[in-house]
Amino acid sequence: MRFMLTFFADDAAWMALTEAEREEAIARIGAWYAEHARAGRIVEGHRLAPKTSARTVRLGPAGRGGAPLVTDGPVTETKEVIGSYAIIEVAGPDEALAVAQAWPAGGAVEVRPVMDE
Repeated sequence: MRFMLTFFADDAAWMALTEAEREEAIARIGAWYAEHARAGRIVEGHRLAPKTSARTVRLGPAGRGGAPLVTDGPVTETKEVIGSYAIIEVAGPDEALAVAQAWPAGGAVEVRPVMDE
């Protein structure tokens, strides 16, 4: 089964770290990705550009007309923003949760199955 892990972090807390602390955290994250890639669990994953580069297109309710509204910033007003994601392939939900619980960077990890059509 494939799952998308979405990694959320607090930008202000990240920027409050010293450069050395950020480099150490990035090294831990890189080791985590490498471990799961070697084990064949990570199918894809990327770090995302900062939230300042995000744009949100609001379309309104499904099936209703209206002009799309484009706004600057991430989808929701929140302290935590999506920093990266990974697509993993594992035996099932329990293994997906175990991979997410091993995430070394703090914050939050959303675990969601990828729909096969």
